Amino acid sequence: MICNTCGRPIRNEEANFCEYCGASLRGGSGYDFKPSPLPPVSETITINQEKPVSFLNWLGTYLIMFIPFVGSFVFFAMLIYWAVSHKVSESKKNWARANLVFMLIMFIMLMIIFSMVSPEQLMNMMFGDVSQYSNIY
Repeated sequence: MICNTCGRPIRNEEANFCEYCGASLRGGSGYDFKPSPLPPVSETITINQEKPVSFLNWLGTYLIMFIPFVGSFVFFAMLIYWAVSHKVSESKKNWARANLVFMLIMFIMLMIIFSMVSPEQLMNMMFGDVSQYSNIY
């Protein structure tokens, strides 16, 4: 027996439906079963079930920098941890990576600026012209 819809041979002579396309092999039933085609893999919808980082979590993150003496070092260490950790949400990981890249760019720019300025010019920019006061004592 051959399917009238897809043209493939059917092994089971008593089958009511084609095993390949699902079309009815018996006329007069009035019902042709045609399964709907599955969407391609690229069109499947993925749902992100990650919880967003809360406002207080972000606030606490920035408040770490205000801890006297060690706050900036702790903040930098936490940025490195968040950037490489698998336990942190994806948004915080990307934020930490962006901050580290920004810090690296700023560090490089400062090194370029300081390499172009002599120490005497730097002291003059920071403290003004203090050489006039050196003869007081």
